[in-house]
Amino acid sequence: MTWCRAVRRARSAAVFVFGVVGAAGCGDDGVTPSSPAPEVTWYRDIQPLVERSCASCHDGAGVGGVALTDVETAQRLAALMALRVGAGDMPPPVLDPSCRSYEGAERMSLTAEERLRFDAWARDGAPLGDPSDAPPPQRATDAIASPDATLEMPEAHEVTLDDDGNEYFCVVLDNPFTAPAWITAFEAAVGDPAVVHHMAVYRDLGGDAGIGYGVAPGTRAFPCRDPVIELDWQLLHSWAPGVGVTRLPEGAGVRVEPGEQLVLQMHYFGRRGTSSLDKSGYRLQLSSEPPRAEVYMDVFGPVPFTIPAGAGAHTERSSTPNEGPPQLVYGLLPHMHLLGRSYRAWVERDGGADECAARGEFEFHHQALYMFDEPLRWGTGDRFVAECTWDNTAESDGQFQLPPQDVPWGEGTNQEMCFMVAYLSKE
Repeated sequence: MTWCRAVRRARSAAVFVFGVVGAAGCGDDGVTPSSPAPEVTWYRDIQPLVERSCASCHDGAGVGGVALTDVETAQRLAALMALRVGAGDMPPPVLDPSCRSYEGAERMSLTAEERLRFDAWARDGAPLGDPSDAPPPQRATDAIASPDATLEMPEAHEVTLDDDGNEYFCVVLDNPFTAPAWITAFEAAVGDPAVVHHMAVYRDLGGDAGIGYGVAPGTRAFPCRDPVIELDWQLLHSWAPGVGVTRLPEGAGVRVEPGEQLVLQMHYFGRRGTSSLDKSGYRLQLSSEPPRAEVYMDVFGPVPFTIPAGAGAHTERSSTPNEGPPQLVYGLLPHMHLLGRSYRAWVERDGGADECAARGEFEFHHQALYMFDEPLRWGTGDRFVAECTWDNTAESDGQFQLPPQDVPWGEGTNQEMCFMVAYLSKE
């Protein structure tokens, strides 16, 4: 039996462990994938990668369920791990760090060479090797030990997953501030890591959270399955597994006013029937004085547009000139809807050179805010270019109407967006 055939059997037997598995990664039977030498072992080569880039979801307590940190489990699922990693399905798609380095990139991605290690390990029978070869653990330990303020759900939420294993739930938080506050660091306080897939906190500039979802004014908690459809929601922070503490550069902070309406959006994921009570929130670090740079949110992207029915790789682009003083871009959150497949963003310098801001494949159920290691300068006369590509064919993973129809720009699930949500400040 060839390795690919064995992987296909493993995929069929274990598909519910990791979710839906694609066929990528195997060519014709008899073609042996290339692998590095010498022999790849668990303790020296695979365990460090699992601890660093997989365990935030797959430690037995996280949203991934299965404990890949357990050596017996990892050996049993070695072929499936190699398939998912080789196909690029795991870890889930993130911003390409070769475009621009960002906080946590090493915990959220694998290099091409690292992916080959899983392949070689599975084909060689998943050998353990010598435990003394294992390097020190690499998992992140950063935390806000003594938060200056917290944002908390007013009560625990009983998680109710849909048929596809997802639930989107929004809750209006109590605003704890009695005077203007400057947030310099965010840390997600995940209630139940077994079901929390991602979370984000917004301020509703209109103070009417839920109106776009059809709920009565004053409602504190409501389902929000659709993408954010209230355009007056301004992102403060977004978290996904692998994201640690988000610390703004020294001298920069996000201003929050007393009385502003703060909304927490939760994305839960798991097997239908999973029982959980979740009470997630945020721990915040504040500046005692107004910082030098006030960080604010803005969005870049093309509007409006229409994605033709049947288009397999339809692309739209925007180009925004900076007609004011120089700006610094601290981070980006790429945002599309169900048909989104990939994105790119870059700054075209006034002198003609380009600098990469973001590049990657898109996964609707795995959206994250990427904070750059070094701010990106958007100078006077420079142009910020944002580009997105969608798949509107019948075979598209996110297709929601058959036969495919033209899809316009808009806020609903049956429409599409292309936004680069950015943290900015004046230079």
